[in-house]
Amino acid sequence: MRPSDTDTIVAVATAPGEGAIGIVRLSGKDAIRIASLCFTSGRALDTISDRILTYGQFIVQGQGLDEVLASVMRGPRSFTGEDSVEFNCHGGPLLLRRAVEALVRCGARLAERGEFTRRAFLNGRMDLTRAEAIADMISAPSDLGLHSAYFQLRGGLFQRFTTMAENLRHALMLLEAGLDFSEDVVIDWPAVQGPLDSARDEIGRLLASYHCGKVFRDGASVVLVGRPNVGKSSLMNRLLEEDRSIVTEVPGTTRDTIEEAVDLDGLRVMLVDTAGLRESTDPVEQEGTRRSGLWIERANVVLFVADGSLPPLPEDLTLVDGLDGRLVLPLLNKADLGTHPEWNTALGDLSPLFISARTGQGVDELRLRLRGLILGKMPTGGEVVTRERHADALASASTAVDRAIHALDARLPGEVIALEVREVLEALTGIIGETTSDDVLDRIFKTFCIGK
Repeated sequence: MRPSDTDTIVAVATAPGEGAIGIVRLSGKDAIRIASLCFTSGRALDTISDRILTYGQFIVQGQGLDEVLASVMRGPRSFTGEDSVEFNCHGGPLLLRRAVEALVRCGARLAERGEFTRRAFLNGRMDLTRAEAIADMISAPSDLGLHSAYFQLRGGLFQRFTTMAENLRHALMLLEAGLDFSEDVVIDWPAVQGPLDSARDEIGRLLASYHCGKVFRDGASVVLVGRPNVGKSSLMNRLLEEDRSIVTEVPGTTRDTIEEAVDLDGLRVMLVDTAGLRESTDPVEQEGTRRSGLWIERANVVLFVADGSLPPLPEDLTLVDGLDGRLVLPLLNKADLGTHPEWNTALGDLSPLFISARTGQGVDELRLRLRGLILGKMPTGGEVVTRERHADALASASTAVDRAIHALDARLPGEVIALEVREVLEALTGIIGETTSDDVLDRIFKTFCIGK
């Protein structure tokens, strides 16, 4: 714990900008005393019961600033585990700034990013996965991201990690007992094997869920590529259900990338309409092609769009070949005009979807196929890892538990197995915050907003 973790801190806890209500939050051992210096009512602030809203005046240097509602939450039964006070003020940015300045003059200091949640973690009010879930709930880009964060906030991941850790500690105890009392104790090898096998399976499931979890947390990107004038912009508009991209009969209308977000049944997807890919000496088109390439490299799915009413051209097949290694869904557009028979074999093993951006034919099926391609096999029960920090730690734990099981199968000395089990435990307990350095905590909580 840093020396500054004992200060009384203050910040605006509501979003920036004008609003009906703005909340100013204090937390720390002197929160009630400092807040009392700026609040007057029929009752003294330190006599108010917890979680009772009390009407009064916020005072700055003897002058009334605002009519407010004050509430007191005494530690340890508060969000931070410390004494806390909140003022519900009118939501003017200048008014809230003046209130915070007054409380700073009375002895508080401005809170850092995520410092209220950091104190909740340090004071044992939540583990690190729950703390991170708060940030994920605030920034959730979709319903799937919100549900995943709520599962984590309720302790879903914490329970998985603590259960594994408890079982592994039991196995470690058996190993260490065999080492300390080798003449009197025979190691129960099956009792050691069980927790290791269970941990390997659970770690594998959680690690595999990161594919979906990353999409839940950050959203996905889908890039439309193809020759000019095959209907990419029309398809973009159809999926967005608005005229976002310019559509004309002139080839090459789109010369830059156009990005817009769309919701696919709770999944946030960034659609990217790219410039028509073709050889050109025009520097603007060349730059558009370069930018298209950058989007293709980081896309979750690439939609290859072709005019299915015409025979495939060499340029179409060259484009498809250039997407090798990417997750590609071929779309044969203009199905309302019929499909040329040469497309039946032109794409090899790739199975195209027949659509019409003009009439909407096949677009509903496209949405379903696209969602399925992005998410793959959905995990069950909400057990989804969404953060790279968790995935990295699980990868380390997976490697260590594999080594431990190999050492156990080979009946290597107990101290070798115990060393690997300790490494697994270190990775798992680091995720929930039992063993986490200050610099890691700093990196985590600096991603939070001020006031949370």
